[in-house]
Parts: sequence; C-alpha cells; structure tokens
Amino acid sequence: MRHKFDLNKIIAELEDTPLVGKVELLLSDEIETRGFYKLRCVLIPSSYKLDIKFIKTEKDLIYAYQLYADEAMARWDNEPHYPDLANFPHHYHRKGKVAASALSGRPMQDIKKLFSVILEILESDK
Repeated sequence: MRHKFDLNKIIAELEDTPLVGKVELLLSDEIETRGFYKLRCVLIPSSYKLDIKFIKTEKDLIYAYQLYADEAMARWDNEPHYPDLANFPHHYHRKGKVAASALSGRPMQDIKKLFSVILEILESDK
C-alpha cells in the first residue's frame, strides 16, 4: 500500500473536527491482507450524520463518505466507474449529478477537504 492507514489517527482527526460531535466505530474487520471499517460521525447539528467506509487492501484504499440527514445528501468515493472525470477515480455525488472530487484517498489529508465541502452543504441547507 502506498500510504499508511492508521484508523486511530483518522478517528482522532475526525474527533478534532469542529463539525463532529461524536465518532462511532461501527465495524472493524481485519485479516492480514485486508481490513474493512465503518465509522459514523454525528455532526453538529446532530440531525446530520456522516458514514465512512474504508476497505484497505495490500495495494489500495477504497473509501466512501456519505452525508445524510433524513435522506442521502452527498457521497464521495473512489469506485472506478467514471473514467472521464478529472482526478479519476475520485468523485462526488450530489443532487443526482456526479463530479470530480478533490479527495485523494489519503484520509488524513482528505478529512479537511471533505469537511470544507460539508460545511458549504450544511450552510446551503439552512
């Protein structure tokens, strides 16, 4: 794997994020060559949640971040199914549209970028 994956550091970074009220580890399933993790962040205000899924393999980190309240509001992932987008395979789903995202698959760097966009979404949702 090109980038070190440290779940404890990721959780600490999320807990230090001002929009996050609570971080829950819902699932951690690891074997020697693969790990699957699911986190839920209860945001402030608490009607908003962010679910995070990571699949760590020897070569890749597959991720999905989904923001929701009563229904899904936005999702960022790196499933390789939009090859024509800039920054492939990283993309963003919002209001039925798909666009390139600025995420890189490096959670410690992506968290700040992600929450910058989430803050914009929450502000526009008022």
